[in-house]
Amino acid sequence: MDIPGSQPENPAPPSWLDLILYILLGFGLFIAAGLALRGVLKSPSLLASATIYALNISIFTGTVYVVGVRRGLLSWKTIGFAPPVWHWSYLALAVGITILFLPIRTILALVVQLLVSGNLQNLVDSARLEVIVPGGFTWGAFLVTLVMAGILAPIAEELFFRGAIYGWFRQRFGLWTAVLISSAIFAIGHADALAVVVSSFVLGIVNALVYERYRSIWAPIAIHAFNNTLALLVVYTSLAFTQGIK
Repeated sequence: MDIPGSQPENPAPPSWLDLILYILLGFGLFIAAGLALRGVLKSPSLLASATIYALNISIFTGTVYVVGVRRGLLSWKTIGFAPPVWHWSYLALAVGITILFLPIRTILALVVQLLVSGNLQNLVDSARLEVIVPGGFTWGAFLVTLVMAGILAPIAEELFFRGAIYGWFRQRFGLWTAVLISSAIFAIGHADALAVVVSSFVLGIVNALVYERYRSIWAPIAIHAFNNTLALLVVYTSLAFTQGIK
């Protein structure tokens, strides 16, 4: 009997239907669930934010399992996820890449935002910021956001966008086609303020190339998690000084 997640390491190339299923289940369910949630929870709250994070994590991870692993298109081993193999060099890589690319991502994102909209107001008023900081600084919000958005969400998103989506394009096309298209889909998945989309596109390119180089999903997970955690620390530290700690 076949065991899900233990399929052969060289599965047949995926079909276009498989890509459609990834997109519909991954994006479709998350968007539908998000809209339904906003209809129920009218104002920003820690409960709403935690629920959105939980949906993000469960839907993206679940899609990889149901569409990919369960159907034998890929395995946790071929993704480089399980058995988990951690090298401390991944952390050094995450720090080094963040130091190198964070200023580039930030400047490029802000320039594009200013050129298109003429101001940064959309970035300040973004719905994403309401999720990250539901109602201002509290220790509860900080800890929940740090664990779920800083660590767990990057794991789920890397499994989906690099392990499944990039992997799908890589099996059918050349390296740069797979890198650019999967990064564009990753950026669309972060559609909010234009600056966020641009910044996510750059991160997607970097993580796809790192994944290609190391063949382990844990390397881009480390980069993604470090970037998210650093951004959260900056946001919450700023709030702690401006609004006070509760």
